[in-house]
Amino acid sequence: MSTIIKSWTSQQIQEQQDHLVHIYRQAFSLPPYNKDETEVADFAHFLPQHVLRDRFRMVTALEDRTDEIVGFAYGFASTSDQFFYQEVAKVTHSDFVMAWFSDYFRLVQIAVLPQVQGRGIGSALHDHLLSGLPQAKGILATIAAETNAFQLYRQRGWQVLLQEIFFPGVNRPYQIMGKELVPPELAVS
Repeated sequence: MSTIIKSWTSQQIQEQQDHLVHIYRQAFSLPPYNKDETEVADFAHFLPQHVLRDRFRMVTALEDRTDEIVGFAYGFASTSDQFFYQEVAKVTHSDFVMAWFSDYFRLVQIAVLPQVQGRGIGSALHDHLLSGLPQAKGILATIAAETNAFQLYRQRGWQVLLQEIFFPGVNRPYQIMGKELVPPELAVS
């Protein structure tokens, strides 16, 4: 199976939201994530709100022959008035926040159907999503465990900034990772 990575519009996301939620459920209900239906419902609730954020981007992985969506990744430019920033700022000092959180793109989600994981789809989604961003840095949160996602992020140059943070209403620890992004004018052609 080969896949094609495509950028999606907000209308495409709205039309396919149920399928995106299905992919999320399939990708994250298994160990080590063990996300329950409440967390899946939270994702379904927040996705339409995230689409409205400044510089929102989503890329999808489509199976070449059938155009079936097998994975997606998205993020947006984040600001200090958002929940994520405020929660991280509570547990760290202001110099850290200013150094990493002043001009950043938040990678919110990479989800790939379990039956096609291990084929480089997550890496392709990651690379396409972050390609050509104007922000100086990338930030993400991932569960504090040795997962395939954590290995992907390390291989792609992400570093752990905070080792353990608990978000309200979530019973597992997360780690915050950061990555210096190459500005378009410095990219090698």
